[in-house]
Amino acid sequence: MIRRLLYGVLMIITLLACVETEDTVAPGQGQDSETLSGLILVTGARGRLTVIHPDGAEARELRGPTGPGRPSLQPTWAPPLLEGTRLVAWTELTADGTFQIVLADLVDGSEREFEAPVAPFYYYWSPDASYLGFLGQNAFEPLQMGVVDLGRDTLEIVGQGQPFYFDWRSDSRAMVTHVGDALAMLIREDGVWSSGTLAITPGLFQAPAWVSFNRILVATPASSGSVQVGVKGLNSTQDILSSQKLVVIDPDGRSVSTLAELEGPTAFGPDSQGLRVAFTDFNGPLRVWDGVKESSTDVSAGKTAAFQWSPDGTRLLFMEVDATAQALVPKVWDGIDTLVYPSFTPTRVFLLQYLPFWDQYSRSLTLWEPGGEAFVYPAATAEGDRIMVQHLGDSRPEAVSEGVFASWSPGP
Repeated sequence: MIRRLLYGVLMIITLLACVETEDTVAPGQGQDSETLSGLILVTGARGRLTVIHPDGAEARELRGPTGPGRPSLQPTWAPPLLEGTRLVAWTELTADGTFQIVLADLVDGSEREFEAPVAPFYYYWSPDASYLGFLGQNAFEPLQMGVVDLGRDTLEIVGQGQPFYFDWRSDSRAMVTHVGDALAMLIREDGVWSSGTLAITPGLFQAPAWVSFNRILVATPASSGSVQVGVKGLNSTQDILSSQKLVVIDPDGRSVSTLAELEGPTAFGPDSQGLRVAFTDFNGPLRVWDGVKESSTDVSAGKTAAFQWSPDGTRLLFMEVDATAQALVPKVWDGIDTLVYPSFTPTRVFLLQYLPFWDQYSRSLTLWEPGGEAFVYPAATAEGDRIMVQHLGDSRPEAVSEGVFASWSPGP
């Protein structure tokens, strides 16, 4: 199985030739605690990090630019649930060659550092912001998953394997993981993390998802076969799944219901209420399963590189690959109608670091404004890499900053 060959990987490769830019982010002023719910976290050139308003004003610089060869920062907002704090996490490489996880508090300006035994490259906060899950790797070693416990001021490694995908349960005391060819539960009891394998065979997908406290969304094989994959001289014959099922299981791995039959690799994401699930296989369409109606609706017939529900679950943002496979077309579906916005070329960072694993990133960060009336994305333009804000009621986006990637601060 090719766990990382998701539905969008082949078309993402074809987009790569269109992206080759450099960028900077202008520094600005800080924000007080009353204005932190609607800010945008921007990754700029050479590792600069800033926080800006949606109009680009009053930016706060969290980290200045550094020289070449620095690690991927992967800056990630924490949920705004810790009293009196608003945290952002990222990776630092120290002068002596060790890696640190930095937690910056945007309210009081303080920072905390945790020395990491691996090079962290992905962060995912628990829903209550008391834990920071991360993935990291050292040379010639498998991926490792660690957890920073903010209450105990500790960091520990809790699992390893490759590839590694996971999703937090709503109480922040358990995770479902997809590691290699197995599904497992990580549960925290009495201050200790323990793991148990689920008795179900995972299909060809990356990130599992909780749809409620005791229900998990995964794909499982229906039959096996092989396909030949080829893009611009890259050819490979792989044994993959010719068909599989999108299913809901309980925490013991027992199947509860089947939502859809699928062909090839798949990605999926439930809304915030667990009532609807967006999903697609390699060739499309993008579909939404409605748990109330117990039926599916086709949202898009084209290939979709990324999709994400609005915070309240009423709208679905998705990015179609255009007919030339050289740009993405952002669209928003509200359950009835679809709004179409101008196409754009993704930045190199968005293209290579985020889009191939967007189902996992969509669990841990958001492109949506907290009220669901706008979204943000990074575009490679003739003037350089820019952060674009698209208000749903406007026909065109606004370039608000220079930068290679951005995410909106999540609401309560």
